[in-house]
Amino acid sequence: MLVGVGHLGSALLAYKEFEREDFEIVAGFDDGTERHRRKRVVQPIYRLDKLEKYVRQHGIKIGIITVPPAVAQDVANRLIAAGVNAILNFAPVVLRVPSNVNFGIELENLSYFRSLAEG
Repeated sequence: MLVGVGHLGSALLAYKEFEREDFEIVAGFDDGTERHRRKRVVQPIYRLDKLEKYVRQHGIKIGIITVPPAVAQDVANRLIAAGVNAILNFAPVVLRVPSNVNFGIELENLSYFRSLAEG
């Protein structure tokens, strides 16, 4: 799941290569669920106040952050409190997280799947 469905978030949600690599972003969360987006996405986009409940109900363990730097730490805190244990952070800020939260695992996975695709 992804938090922050602006330009970058929308592009990640619409990126078809994830599907071919068996990586699925199941939902987006944003404070502007009704705003016009250039990219058409198929995933549902929910308001931020639904974030923790969704994470818990769906057993989400990986979160992607594409929010402005001023709110990135709060988003990370909320994801971690709800049960996420791996975060891919695209916000231009260094986040303070517990040592059991892994930032690198998703980059490693993406790199691995990309190498498989390139053959």
